Amino acid sequence: MTNEYMNFIIFLEKTLATYYQKIKNLPRLEGTRNVLEFMEVHSFEHAEIMEEANKKLVKPAVRDSIITDFQNNLLNTVFKKISDEKDILTVLQILANSEESIGKLYQSISGLLNKIAEHYHAVAAEIEKIALQEYDHRDLLLKDRDRLAKKAGPE
Repeated sequence: MTNEYMNFIIFLEKTLATYYQKIKNLPRLEGTRNVLEFMEVHSFEHAEIMEEANKKLVKPAVRDSIITDFQNNLLNTVFKKISDEKDILTVLQILANSEESIGKLYQSISGLLNKIAEHYHAVAAEIEKIALQEYDHRDLLLKDRDRLAKKAGPE
């Protein structure tokens, strides 16, 4: 299954890198070309980091029909077993066994959801790393802004 959040970030970072690639050559931004090149490179690096994480963090597969398939199979099987059964004790045992089967299904679903939660926790950790770097990039751009403002002098 896809890591939709990671794919979104990969797309965003590649788009940002391409944008920086485009604007770094504008004559009016010549004084900040080095910073824009840095931003371009780092945006491409962020995309690569997320692509690697996307390969590493495989989302657990979920078969949407698991419950309906199980339910149909269980109900048909139980109904066949108890339809002609005369002994109430046997019927109760069959019903009890079916409830146990349902419990096992729910435990299986719970386990799968826990794996999915672990997956998204790992994805979130990767995204958080990139987020913190974006704040560093903000600070770098603001620092370059201050440098250019001082160079221009008072207005």
